[in-house]
Amino acid sequence: MAGVAAMLGRYETQEYRIAVAGRELRVLGPKYPHALHYDPLAQTRWEQDGYKPYWAQPWPAAVMLVEHVLRQGPASAAPILELGAGLGIAGLALTQAGRRVVITDYDEDALEFVRASARLNGLDVHAVRTLDWRGPPPETYPLVVASDVLYGRRHHESLVKLLLSCLPAGGQAFLSDPNREEAEAFPALARAHGLTCHAATTQAQAIPGFDARDGRVFAGRVFCCTQPALPVC
Repeated sequence: MAGVAAMLGRYETQEYRIAVAGRELRVLGPKYPHALHYDPLAQTRWEQDGYKPYWAQPWPAAVMLVEHVLRQGPASAAPILELGAGLGIAGLALTQAGRRVVITDYDEDALEFVRASARLNGLDVHAVRTLDWRGPPPETYPLVVASDVLYGRRHHESLVKLLLSCLPAGGQAFLSDPNREEAEAFPALARAHGLTCHAATTQAQAIPGFDARDGRVFAGRVFCCTQPALPVC
């Protein structure tokens, strides 16, 4: 694994050791994530569809998400769908806690890091696959999770439509957010499409090894969206 930790495809890597719900998770990521914004390929994709390589950073909202989900009670046997996984902190930590997770992201490079981190931790992830929010999967999931995906309002409509497609009656989605202003409009949009939506406050520490102020605590929230149960006839 030392070789994988040094290079992964075209990326020089670094390892983060992250405390999540009383366990340590080892996560690989690009060594210079901010530099990817100046990568010619990323700049071309930005011009085409507004793409930014945010997947390359470890986000504390993923820790917020995992700890909130695990506080909800015993695990269901049904798989959980994770959206916009990035480096996979949430999906891998939930797998580590015994949950079955389908980890997805729009970027295949992100998923290669998820697979490498799963091997590093000795985890057997239920599934790792590419997912474009504009093309919902055919199956439904009683629980859908995502961390720090509400940073751009232009994506909110696609996300709500995806949740409507993926959640069965009574299904829930938990979306964590570090109190970004852009996320303020999301609950009203979700409700306008028929989902119930409320927020719970939460917090998490900065990711060690990424931020110079590793002891900083981030305040955040988790939006809980529910597909209402079908009326009884």
